[in-house]
Amino acid sequence: MLFFARHGESIANTGNIISNRDLAHPLTPTGRQQAERLAERLADVGLNWLYCSPVPRALETATIVSRVLDLPLTTAEALCGFDCGVLEGRSDPFSWLRFSLILRQWFDRKRVTKRFRGGESFLDVRQRFATFMADLVTRHASPEERVLCITHGGTLHIGLTGLLGDLPFEQVIGWSIPYTSVISTEFKNGKFVLASRDEVRLHPE
Repeated sequence: MLFFARHGESIANTGNIISNRDLAHPLTPTGRQQAERLAERLADVGLNWLYCSPVPRALETATIVSRVLDLPLTTAEALCGFDCGVLEGRSDPFSWLRFSLILRQWFDRKRVTKRFRGGESFLDVRQRFATFMADLVTRHASPEERVLCITHGGTLHIGLTGLLGDLPFEQVIGWSIPYTSVISTEFKNGKFVLASRDEVRLHPE
């Protein structure tokens, strides 16, 4: 099984800062508590491997989970948040307006090649995510292996529209993905299928 979790709350989130690269915005005290609770929720799952985005809020969340569960931790650029280019590090209303306009193009109009200036498009993110997932399937081929990827809400919305191809685009985009929520998937008959959201399912049918 392959589990996905969003990072905990960070200073970038509470400060409304556009920060999807490696800017120094660590977890808040609440975010660190959320990461501890995430580890507790996953304690009985039998995880073998942990991968995470190198963006500080995801890496810090993963480091806490790795320490509590004694898991090997590997960073993966493919799990980064979508690169917002010239908007990175900004928090002014005009930058947020430009940010929201791009997301509207992606999610409402399905203009997947539209990109942030100096950054990524929806299609860029989905392709790097899909390539990495294919690599994980090869790397962890045994059905007994259970892998956790800690990443970002936007990356999950985009990546899972391609990974879970049997679910409608609008359904996946519409999911609420709170801090440290868990999405679990299974690889069956050559494709990924959703096992559960917002809960940990230990014994899939």
